[in-house]
Amino acid sequence: FTRWVGAVSRSDAQWALAVIMMHSRIIHPHPDEREKKHPRMRLIPLPALLDLPIHMDPGIGLPFQEEILLDPQTKREQEVIVQIAKRDLPKGEPMFVWPGRFSNSELLMRRGESFPKNPIGIGRNVTTPPNWSPRPDAPIMKEYAKYNCSSLDDFEMRFSPRGFPHRTFVRCYRVSWFLANGWYNPGLQKRKNELSKWPPPKQYSGEDWLSWTQADAELTKIIRDYCSYMRQNLKENMETELADDFKASVDPKDKAVWKLRVEETKTFKNCLSVTTR
Repeated sequence: FTRWVGAVSRSDAQWALAVIMMHSRIIHPHPDEREKKHPRMRLIPLPALLDLPIHMDPGIGLPFQEEILLDPQTKREQEVIVQIAKRDLPKGEPMFVWPGRFSNSELLMRRGESFPKNPIGIGRNVTTPPNWSPRPDAPIMKEYAKYNCSSLDDFEMRFSPRGFPHRTFVRCYRVSWFLANGWYNPGLQKRKNELSKWPPPKQYSGEDWLSWTQADAELTKIIRDYCSYMRQNLKENMETELADDFKASVDPKDKAVWKLRVEETKTFKNCLSVTTR
């Protein structure tokens, strides 16, 4: 890159990165390619698309995806990027874009905005199962698919403002523990609600109480360690003087950053409270 434009200053690089992060959109691969390709962030230089408002509910916000359509004039196939509505939209109904799996922290960093009700919780750490396979047709992956745990996104530790981990993560982690430790049985498919419940009950009454108790102990430790680390990190990465400056600032961006920091601190504090009940 520097061969054509010369050396790039730090401020120029920061500006370019900010533009890309703010205006790029997640593009999903063609349905036939989704087992081979992952969604990618791409910069779409079309103001009409960039100006569309976003919505964090994937049932309302429409994602972009690759498609192959037949050109009516040339009769040739061409690769395009489309939005496909999940229902009939009345004329004049507002159009929204689904930005992807971003928490308020990530949205503030990328777009300078956050949402009061965001289903994507704070956090992101992925706990990759020891028996995970990149091959969707592998026998172990077929078992994971029965519990809707086919993507590593399902193993992300994300937390609601009240400190509860996402139910998908809880379910998928328990399934992975049972599979990895020899306690798995097909009957777990009938207990998906139990697998997703958090916090766990004080004791189990079934014959398999020992395996569930051990799985919960490991899950509790992982969640507690992560939340403890994140809370401590929030304490240490800002000095008192700087924190006071943010509190007193009237700049909208400073106020948004401070509000989000408070939200993150409360989230991980509540997480620790939930895991010690």
